[in-house]
Amino acid sequence: MKNHTTILLLLFTMCLSVIGCKDKNDNIKSKEVLTADDRLQDGIDISTSFIQKIEYKKYKYEGQYIEQIKLSSLENKEFLTAFLKYLGNRNFDQDQYEQIFFIKLLLVRTQQLDDLRSYYLLSSIFDDKDLSYYLEDYELELFELFLYKPYFFIKGEYKYKENGLNQYINTNLPSAFLTNESYFENNIVEIQFPKNALLISKDRLESFKIDALKTQLAKKKQVVEAIYSPSLETGWQNKTVIYYNIYNYLNETLRKNLNKNEILLYDKSYKPFFKQYLINGGSNTYSIHDEDGFTNLRKDKNASSEILQKIPSGQQIEVLDDSGDWFLIKTKEGKQGFVHRSRVKSGK
Repeated sequence: MKNHTTILLLLFTMCLSVIGCKDKNDNIKSKEVLTADDRLQDGIDISTSFIQKIEYKKYKYEGQYIEQIKLSSLENKEFLTAFLKYLGNRNFDQDQYEQIFFIKLLLVRTQQLDDLRSYYLLSSIFDDKDLSYYLEDYELELFELFLYKPYFFIKGEYKYKENGLNQYINTNLPSAFLTNESYFENNIVEIQFPKNALLISKDRLESFKIDALKTQLAKKKQVVEAIYSPSLETGWQNKTVIYYNIYNYLNETLRKNLNKNEILLYDKSYKPFFKQYLINGGSNTYSIHDEDGFTNLRKDKNASSEILQKIPSGQQIEVLDDSGDWFLIKTKEGKQGFVHRSRVKSGK
């Protein structure tokens, strides 16, 4: 009798376990449905938004507040076409700002969520002749988002095959945020350019509204000091301006967050971003120099990391990131990894 009771208890416990697993799986499926069918406002904390004055429960479309429209509805081409037409017909003279509200909401979604549907919707606005100039009014915020999440825009283009927005950013961001070589030449500046320099001034960086972006750039920054000769612009005094080189930051952030196919898109269409502002200072070639006759290509930035390849001394390499004590390099065989800076020799 005791054995029978034990068996019955065991069967009962197994049934409870099965029921529990079913409930757990049902909950997972519910979350998946919710994620696929969430609303524009879901996941957004407007109290930490980098754009101010986002007011909920003010603008409606077909009797529904815009922020409560489901993303799955906006993925429907017919619905989206009708909605964008509605936004394009709004009139500022009648205090109708639905298009501005929608754009600001998408920009904040991009800031706070890695939801590529936001890229698709921003691209749809950019491609709409009646709405694109409203987005251009927020181009500085858009450019700042790109520096914060460059991988997001590449992923979005790869997924939706929409490149107009990225090409616009690639063409116009540099003149808004960066400083090119001709500017330094025209103002008689003493400066030592690093290899592959995309320079943004410290003052411009500090004006950004996304605190996380400023923190990221501060961690990855390569400082470049520019001494301006006396001129009318400097009040006839010497002036020192601090710039940060963001080239390595962009390259590393992209390669860290993109998959193989997305990296191919980046390399083919955009590397380097902002080519017209890229300053090719410093040395043109790099090679390995090691008294042992070779050096180790490491998987990570430490001497105990996995060895990916032994590189013969004297062999030329491509330096992808020269910030810090460990350089990210690419060998002639195409392998990428880290080599201590003391093993890398530069030359013209």
